[in-house]
Amino acid sequence: MAVMMMPRARKKAGAGPRAEAQAWLLLLTSGRATEADAEDFQRWRRADPGNEAAFAEQQGLWRALGPALMEESAARARAPERRPAMGRRAFLGSVVAASAAYLALRPPLGLWPGIGELAADYRTARGEQRRLTLGDALDVQMNTLTRINVTVGADGAKLIELADGEAEVRAGAEPALVVAGAGRILARDASFNLRYVDGEARLCCLSGTVRLTHAQGVFDLGAQRELRYDGRGVQPPAPVDTDRVVAWRQGWLVFDQQPLSQVVDELNRYRRGHLVLMNEQLGKRLVQARISLAQIADAEKLIRDAYGARLTHLPAGVVLLS
Repeated sequence: MAVMMMPRARKKAGAGPRAEAQAWLLLLTSGRATEADAEDFQRWRRADPGNEAAFAEQQGLWRALGPALMEESAARARAPERRPAMGRRAFLGSVVAASAAYLALRPPLGLWPGIGELAADYRTARGEQRRLTLGDALDVQMNTLTRINVTVGADGAKLIELADGEAEVRAGAEPALVVAGAGRILARDASFNLRYVDGEARLCCLSGTVRLTHAQGVFDLGAQRELRYDGRGVQPPAPVDTDRVVAWRQGWLVFDQQPLSQVVDELNRYRRGHLVLMNEQLGKRLVQARISLAQIADAEKLIRDAYGARLTHLPAGVVLLS
């Protein structure tokens, strides 16, 4: 018999989904949550649709209150000292608590996982790749910083949601249905690479034919062609070098005349810490490069040597490029 662990804060008689969701939220924002906690949370979330709805409600509340709490904390810190209604230690504790909760939702520079990442059915950490086998003929290869949710319909068909990141999907005779943002992709006896980052999707067909359904219409995409879409529209399909698109599967990143600013953004998806581009002109330099993921930790040195960038190293692996 499976045992589902619960946060200690919610182990009380009569605790409903909302109280349980609040307890989970407090644990996940505490900075003490472990991978085991994340797995227990997933089991709790899937155990009852009411749990899922309650957590979404509480998460939305924190997301709405987070900026206000941070602004209020800063305003109080700037205000002239008055006779305190609470002791200094209690006030500082409330500021730290508010800040910690907000930072758990919106980590600075993406230096640690936010709650949204921990809440996914499947996820990869920075620099991690992972393979999912979701059926006899449905295989998903997840790239770095990817979040996937899987639901099963009454007919047993699986719906895959790419909430964020990049994945290569291989479908056999059973159709694969994948949702990313405003698009729904259907594939049978086909394979494709799908990237969904910052609300923009890039769909590349590797073999067979895939179909995209979007508010703008239905688009069939053949092998070695790609299209891009977001919530506003779909760009026309275009030929693509599929070897470059899936180079990450072989441990490489390939850049073909891309601005350095875009290259830095992509490197940050794989590299621990964060590269910060401080020079706008430097960011416009075009890059033609093939970088091994095994050397990604030294990417800033490659930029220094190739473009003369000055490096300033800060704590937590943050490097300023100027």
